[in-house]
Amino acid sequence: MSSDSRRFDVIGLGGAAWDLLGLVQHYPRLGEKTELLCFEEQGGGQAGTAMVAVARLGGRAAIVGTNGDDEAGGKIQRSFAEEGVDVSHLQTDPGARSHVAYCFIKEETGDRAIFFDRGNKRRLEPEDLEQQFVTDGRCLLFDTHHWKAAATAAIWAREAEMSVVTDLERPTPENGNLLRLGTHHIMPEHYLLEYTGESDPDRAAQKLLAEYAPEALVITRGTRGSVAYADGEVLHQPACPVEPVVDTTGAGDVFHGAFAYGLTLGYDLPANLEFSALVAALKCRALGGRAGIPRKDELAGLWERPLP
Repeated sequence: MSSDSRRFDVIGLGGAAWDLLGLVQHYPRLGEKTELLCFEEQGGGQAGTAMVAVARLGGRAAIVGTNGDDEAGGKIQRSFAEEGVDVSHLQTDPGARSHVAYCFIKEETGDRAIFFDRGNKRRLEPEDLEQQFVTDGRCLLFDTHHWKAAATAAIWAREAEMSVVTDLERPTPENGNLLRLGTHHIMPEHYLLEYTGESDPDRAAQKLLAEYAPEALVITRGTRGSVAYADGEVLHQPACPVEPVVDTTGAGDVFHGAFAYGLTLGYDLPANLEFSALVAALKCRALGGRAGIPRKDELAGLWERPLP
């Protein structure tokens, strides 16, 4: 199957959650109380939010994962459908609870703290996947929520000559294998240091590059932007300024989604870093991981390249 004839631009395998978001003036100390200045609910999850970003930007996206048959699970399903993300392989577990996150955002800075309940929905196993569906895209993106299934999906994707973008931010038994199978790794600086055991980010990056030889390694650093390594070069991408910064929740997930979509658009690495940084920054204009994600028409005048 040629990449041009495939049904999706990006297929995301991983977390789909329901987020409860509260804006606060300050975090209370133990034993204290604080008032919520604003409260909202919306869809979340690493791969899930990345796929909404792809869809908002005009791409064809699908989510592969699980949720429960509870109220949150129904909201998760509907939120994807409303965004045009394919949910045909988002499996519902009867009698199970969905992944729910409680996010508290500081009004002054947009920084957030997250408490989550993963629920008791099952993790996907390799036998739960449909190979024809997983390879009916131009790019596969996965996080660590279904790590066994992600390893199998990555093998199929590489055989189908798909780009494979990884979103690894916490340990699993498969992370080494997933790093071997991915083509483009995007990870936060703190996890790069944790994974490699190094204290210097550049040494850590060089260690990971030497062991896994991806096409590109991108290290995200929040307000300090990102650093990318590819073909012996080091590229520094500053964070894009945006006002006001309301909430940083989901900025990394949106960066991943925009980057994966940029690969399918044929962007070279410098252009894709700039594109992803812009989209992730614009996301921070509103409360929650998804509300502020720009649609492609909003990028007119901000992004020099036309989107399909």
